[in-house]
Amino acid sequence: MKVKDVKFFNRMIKDFGNDKQFGFAKEAFERISRAGLSPNVYSYTNMMNAAARVGELEFMRTLWDNMALNCDEQANEVTYTVLVKGEAQSGHLKHALGRVREMIACGVEPNARTYSTLLRNCVRYSDVERARECLDLMRERGAAPDATACEYYIKTMCGELLVQQTLQFMRDIQNQDGIEITAASYVALATASSLVFADEKTARNACRDARAAIDVGGWAQEDDNDDKFQQQGDDDSSAPSKSVQLFLQLRAKDALQEIDAVEKYLNDTSEERREEIAVQASSGVERASNVIFVEDAQDMNVHERNARWLARFGQRKDVRVEVCSGHGDWITTRAGRSTDVQWIGVEMRRNRVALTWMKALRLNVSTNITMMCGMAHNVLRREIPDESVQEVYVNYPDPPEWVGSSQVLVDGAFLNDVHRILKPGGYLTCVTDDSTYAMRMCRELAKVPGLFKSTEASGKPFVSGVPDDYGASYFDSMWTNGAQNDRYFIKYSKL
Repeated sequence: MKVKDVKFFNRMIKDFGNDKQFGFAKEAFERISRAGLSPNVYSYTNMMNAAARVGELEFMRTLWDNMALNCDEQANEVTYTVLVKGEAQSGHLKHALGRVREMIACGVEPNARTYSTLLRNCVRYSDVERARECLDLMRERGAAPDATACEYYIKTMCGELLVQQTLQFMRDIQNQDGIEITAASYVALATASSLVFADEKTARNACRDARAAIDVGGWAQEDDNDDKFQQQGDDDSSAPSKSVQLFLQLRAKDALQEIDAVEKYLNDTSEERREEIAVQASSGVERASNVIFVEDAQDMNVHERNARWLARFGQRKDVRVEVCSGHGDWITTRAGRSTDVQWIGVEMRRNRVALTWMKALRLNVSTNITMMCGMAHNVLRREIPDESVQEVYVNYPDPPEWVGSSQVLVDGAFLNDVHRILKPGGYLTCVTDDSTYAMRMCRELAKVPGLFKSTEASGKPFVSGVPDDYGASYFDSMWTNGAQNDRYFIKYSKL
């Protein structure tokens, strides 16, 4: 079939990209030139979006450079927004903000999605400075921050326990801008202030206001298609999809659980103990003694690594590691149940590390939990010595974004490092709700038969369901509430 219009390919690239079918999107993009056509700005935008959605940052940057050289059309606000999204979600927030300033200099005005994608990632990477600069830029451009933008800024500040600044900001936007504070903003304030202030008044008021906001549906407006490119003429109905409705229900449930947890902490913890915790919290997560930020560097000194470990943990006999600790529900519960065990949580997202640290303080388990923030491969290699860990748990890892992705957690390199750090007879346990990823992990384990063997008497690589006493994570609870109940349990012992 001879195709005369590039729009045919643009639609394919867009649809494949939105479905995270990066390989197919790339093939459709390459077919444009083979059909004797030239990619236009929509072709490049759609392909950049496909790359951004699966974390292929360098590919996205190369496309941007190629578009500048080979495309006669100028980048529009959607193209720039995709570029900002790719940079921001990879943690390059300063660069992402620079892209926003660049688009303004080129005469392209940022839209609401441009700002929101930057601010949302400021929350994930706890970048208060960049979030503040983004809000200042919005005001400078005459785009007054709305409730969603303010929520992102509040959550970013609360993640760093900047409670006084948060309170002042909330007063300002209410009195000067007439903005209604969202339920999620009050929840974030309740969590942070309960730890920072021994006086419980601020936290209790925030809990009260959060419940009131939840009752009236006081949530920021989330855009179901925020990371998906929509061409002119596409259906852009404002009616929320079923997935968004479910997400909002889960969000409300999660918020109420957090409010209950804060109120329980205030009710059950003496003022004297809260004062002690406030002193610990005053240093912030950046300087917390039980939080380690692991830089992504190539050099690694074994002797220095072992010395750091000895200084932190001494000769602890039972050390266990959770990779992908998420919001910290599983590891804090297990730490409270097994106080004689030294627990280490490995998580790449800084805001989740901060959440876990706060929960550990609140639950009085911070003495036997250490959080390591960084990419799992790097953390294991740089921070954990040989034969020092009794068990490694991998709970609900994100499946690869696309079939050919190199961004895979459980691969040969990871399994070799897990084998190295495990003591003789130690265990690797993996849990997922994704049957395809369960099979992929089992295939990776089958490639290294000299390292591990299944603990199942039948020799099966995995079983359906998890043990009753295993514990639940945030994502396990979320998928259960969403009626996604399949679980796959993989347990192997070190050979």
